[in-house]
Order: sequence, then C-alpha cells, then structure tokens
Amino acid sequence: MSEMILGAKPYFGEKQKSDQILNGIRGILDSGMLTQGAYVKKFEECMVDLTGAKHALAISSGGAALELVLTSLDLNGREVIVPTDTFVATANAVIRAGGRPVFADIEEETLCLDPDDLPNRISSSTAGVIYVHMFGLIPPSFRSIRDFCDENGLFLVEDAAHAHGTKFNGESAGSLGTAACFSFYATKIATTGEGGMVTTDSEDIYKSIQSLRDHGKSADSTLFDKVSNNYRLPEISSLLGLEQLSILEENVNRRREIAEQYRSRLKKVNGVRLLRGFWDNNCSYWRFPLYLEGVVDRLELQKRMKENHKVRITWMYEPLCHMQPVFSEYVDKSTTLMVAEKSMSKLICLPCYPGLKDSDVDRICSGLEMEINNLNHS
Repeated sequence: MSEMILGAKPYFGEKQKSDQILNGIRGILDSGMLTQGAYVKKFEECMVDLTGAKHALAISSGGAALELVLTSLDLNGREVIVPTDTFVATANAVIRAGGRPVFADIEEETLCLDPDDLPNRISSSTAGVIYVHMFGLIPPSFRSIRDFCDENGLFLVEDAAHAHGTKFNGESAGSLGTAACFSFYATKIATTGEGGMVTTDSEDIYKSIQSLRDHGKSADSTLFDKVSNNYRLPEISSLLGLEQLSILEENVNRRREIAEQYRSRLKKVNGVRLLRGFWDNNCSYWRFPLYLEGVVDRLELQKRMKENHKVRITWMYEPLCHMQPVFSEYVDKSTTLMVAEKSMSKLICLPCYPGLKDSDVDRICSGLEMEINNLNHS
C-alpha cells in the first residue's frame, strides 16, 4: 500500500548526509559545548553568504526573530502594517514588541501584500511594514512596497519564513529591507526542528539583538542593561541548519521542478485555476497554491484525497488574522479585506517538497482531477 503523501515534509538529502549529521551531533556531545559554540557562528556566516546581508543572528524561532527585530525598532505603541494572510506569529510579534498591528489586504494572484491597499492603512502612527513572502514568492509589486516605505520613512521587515533561496531581481530574500526574519521550523524549506534567523545590514539592530537574545546582556558580558529572555539557538540545531543550507540549492531546484509539473498537468483541469504570480522561477515553493473554482466542496475534496489517494492537501491561515479573536481589539468590527477573504476561502495547497518522486506528483494530479470531476458531477 502506498504511503501517505504529507502536506509538507523536511528534506535531509542522501543517507551519507544523515550520517554526517549524526557524526556531528556526537562531536558536539563529546565537546560539552551545547550552546553558543562554533556551529552557531558557522550557521550565521552561511546565512550571510546566502542572503548578502552584513549580519545574521541565529534565534530560537522565526516568531522570536520577528519580536526581537521589532523590539529593536522601538515601536512604543506605533502601528505596523501586516498582511492579514499570515500566521498569527507575525502579528503577535508586533504586539509583544509594544506595537499595534494594522491588517491589510493582498493581491489575488500573488497572495502577497497589495501595494494599492497601503495608502488605506497608513496613519501618523505608522512605523513600518512587515512583508510576508508567501510560499517563497517575491512578486514585481514588491518594488512598489519598498518605494512606499522609502517615501514615507517606514521600516520594511521581511517575513521570509517561506523564502529560503528566493531571489528578487538578483537580490536574495533576507537583504531587501531593514531586516529579515527566517523560520527554520520542522516543515519549512530548511529546518533546524525549531529555530529562526535575523539578517540585517543595520549595526544598531545587530547589536541590539545580540543583547536581547541573551537575556539583555551588554557587550562586555558582565552587565545586563535590557529586560529580555533566552532566545539562543543550540549547537545541535545550528549543525542541522548548516547541513540544510548545504543542500538548499538542490532542495529549491527540485521544488521548482515539481511546481512546473503541477503547472503543466493542471493548467487545463476544469475546477482549478493556477495563480498567475506563481509562474515565477525565482519562487522557492514552500507549497504549491491554486484556487478551486465552481462548486467543489473543499472539505470533501480534502477528505476524498486522503481516503482514496493517501494525499494530504491543505490550505493556509483561516480564519485570517483580522478575523482571529486574539486581535479583535486591533480591528474595527466593520473591517473587510475582500480580496483576502475571497481568495483564502478557495485556496488549496499541494505538497511540494524534494522527497516527492515524479510518480507521487502524478498520483496527486491524477487524484485531484478525478475527485474534482466526481464532485462537479455529483
């Protein structure tokens, strides 16, 4: 019987790569240096090489990375514009850093922040914008977002949780704004199990986070001049991150191959529509998004794909952030973000990770076409 195809799955390369990881872990255990050692430093150096940013700081999670960046930017009650179609951690970080999230609408074809909606969200209290690279995409409209921030004196923070290896006009995700935050959660393109990374060119942000991630310790390591906590990344996690970065190009290239197979197979299937923004070979494809059309019941499709084809299809971020009860005090009850509400209600995401074989992609596409056809005629 075929194994279940999961919605997302980490990739570790060939067996010899796994052996390297296990040997490295033994070396760390033997050394007794389980944190703040050589692997953390090497991991950070590799992220500098990958992104082209001047600095990189390994952090305990992607959400913590966002929180520390925003804390370093001294929000003091000011507002930060956030796309509504993101994980709650993005908006949580704004609040925990002392700011107020303002939720904005998205582009239907890219699922990314809509530059045309920013003028509706800016106020005299706006400090900056968080831009989420959805599924690893940085569309052409990002330039308008960057220009808007420059013209209005706003910081621009990249939420690059999906964007390991993504480029925009030759520039790498992680080097496109004031700072960037990566997640290395278990199902992300590159993983350390749990973990995150900040990249930035700013000396002030770099020095601030060096202190904040280590209980607010000052540069001389004897005095503490900030109230903070432990946001450090362990050595074993950093070792895993290094190995993940060493196969990142292979990982992302395979994701792009799978995305191309999906586009070729599904472009003429009645009942689904490909998103125009995701015909982009610079995208890293954390997952492959597409829209259902017609009267297909998404929950029933998900059930049938799992039961009949052993394939898990998913969708993301519903309810949207502006509909989540935790953020109710930051949202006017009359707020509607029409594009996001319409788009996310018909979105499905197909698995797109290097462990998938071509035969798996064929199984997913054939099953999807069969079940959509059956549902449309039931």
